[in-house]
Amino acid sequence: MSDDRRYHERLWPTWWACALALVPALMLSVAYAAALGPAIGLVVTIASVGLTVLVLVVTAPRLAVSPSGLAVGAALLPPTAIGGVEAVDAGRIRELRGPGADARTFVALRPWSASGGVLVTVDDPQDPHPAWLLTSRHPARMVSAITATMSR
Repeated sequence: MSDDRRYHERLWPTWWACALALVPALMLSVAYAAALGPAIGLVVTIASVGLTVLVLVVTAPRLAVSPSGLAVGAALLPPTAIGGVEAVDAGRIRELRGPGADARTFVALRPWSASGGVLVTVDDPQDPHPAWLLTSRHPARMVSAITATMSR
């Protein structure tokens, strides 16, 4: 990825999603501590909380818009393949993911990170995805960055 990024964000989970993710780890810790003693409970706590945090970090996708295109994690959509872009709210995202949705759409939704998103239509006959649907905390800024990249 180029250093000339026009837009970037990481979709970290909100505090309540992190707390919710830690509940099973803490329940497991209490169960082991009650059954096998506090020392084992502490080891299980450290291991399970550490594993939970690792999963949260690894699964938080990076979104970036640069002259090379739109990047979501390791996926890259070059500017020449972008047909159109629009900011969408939570209601429109539900429609796009509902019963009539196109299963070929590339989806990177993290509803626990943000409620809005961006819909990017793909204008490349060789691309198997007709569109990309992404969650973003700042959809309007992302749309502006993508539009500026397309016009270059």
